Amino acid sequence: MTSNDLQAVATTRRPRRRRLVALGAAIAAVVSTAVPLAVPASADSGPVSIVDHHVVVLVNFSDKTLSTAATSHADAVQQLFKAPDSVAAYYAANSGGRVSVVPAQGDGVFGPFTIDVPSSSCDTGKIADLARQNLPAGLSYDHLSIVIPGTGACSWWGLGQVGGSVTWFQEGAVSGGETTAAVHEFGHNLGYDHEMRQLCPLGKFTGCANDGNSHVTPMGGGGDHKGLSAPELIAMKWLPPTEIATPKATATVHLTPLHAATSAAGTRAIDMPLGTAGDRLVIEYRAPIANSVDTDVENPGVFVFRIDGGHYTSATEIRNTTEDKNKMVGSFTGTTPITDLADHIAITYSAMTGDGVDVHLELNYPSTATSTAPTSPSPSHSATHTPSPSHSTHTTSKPSATPHSSPRSSSSGDGTDDLGVTSSPSHTASEPPVSAAAAGKPLAHTGANILFPALAATGVVGLGAVFLLRARRLKNRRH
Repeated sequence: MTSNDLQAVATTRRPRRRRLVALGAAIAAVVSTAVPLAVPASADSGPVSIVDHHVVVLVNFSDKTLSTAATSHADAVQQLFKAPDSVAAYYAANSGGRVSVVPAQGDGVFGPFTIDVPSSSCDTGKIADLARQNLPAGLSYDHLSIVIPGTGACSWWGLGQVGGSVTWFQEGAVSGGETTAAVHEFGHNLGYDHEMRQLCPLGKFTGCANDGNSHVTPMGGGGDHKGLSAPELIAMKWLPPTEIATPKATATVHLTPLHAATSAAGTRAIDMPLGTAGDRLVIEYRAPIANSVDTDVENPGVFVFRIDGGHYTSATEIRNTTEDKNKMVGSFTGTTPITDLADHIAITYSAMTGDGVDVHLELNYPSTATSTAPTSPSPSHSATHTPSPSHSTHTTSKPSATPHSSPRSSSSGDGTDDLGVTSSPSHTASEPPVSAAAAGKPLAHTGANILFPALAATGVVGLGAVFLLRARRLKNRRH
């Protein structure tokens, strides 16, 4: 399908001090009758193009209603379709206009409808089934979002199938002007997992320990004013092959900021093999870019990702030291190489500017013949601007899903102390029941009592992950 023309509306730089919401994951299930959003089936497929005819259903429980139905309706219209940082605007901008999220009918929002589910239950499968039954007969749509009253029965704040077509939200997750939850959950429907960060031993890119979230994409707790990461763009082939370098030998590659204006020429990512087992290494340069999807980069610099098994939708940012926003720059500081001795790789870079950075890749490390210090870019450097042979997306065999927890305040004001898991408001119940008809299709959700579940085993159905949702203080928002 071809995409409709959607223009991303420019937004101003948002304040950096945020509250964070820490998010958990768990196992649940759901049956989806809507058609899942398509992703490329092979490396030979072209860029993903989607026209998503979207419906939002507002529901009331049998014993509890939405706080203000009219407000929930208006907020859903804005967050999905109309706001400058809506789901529609965000993915149109990141995909180069290839993704269009449009109302399936009217303004796309239906209800509220009262369903025969009590607020003490969190049966996601039944909620979805009953929500669908209230839609107009014969309505055709691709994607379903459901907004429910806030309830202590649901441990999640937002929920989305990975590679599926359904998302669920407690009403607070889609209220006001904060669109991170909606952007994040739609990303799961596209097939993206949570993007995590790992702390690796010195001299190694493998055998690493979980160290939180990448913070550089909405799928890694970065908020709705950070663009998708290079691995996520490569997964959908939204980064042109001419903007990807694949060095074959030691080289210096000048990287343009990943989300610089389209008029800015140059290489935006490095994608190269890591070892011989199908893993990849992706390198990007992130800097705040005015009037783009990347205005909110708090930790600019060179970021390094390990792509296990070539699954670009499950990338892991790697570093050798824990994140310290007062000292760290990207994944590492350029004066100290990040190295993998087993695969003879050393990475350094020169001074960063708004126009880019020179990244030096030593592919014979350690070597007495070649310096690991950055060198000036040369027209004859040995990096080739061709895509890797394995730029295919990774999807699970069955749709899984991922969640958000509710906001809580930060004592420091910068979110650095909010890296634990929080539950949704007044949550006292256990995990939501699994509908019998929904068995076998997992959901990961916000606020579960699992701090960093192992998403390394992406093939294991039923495991979710953790990400951070930045809940901005609305009084500081500017449009």
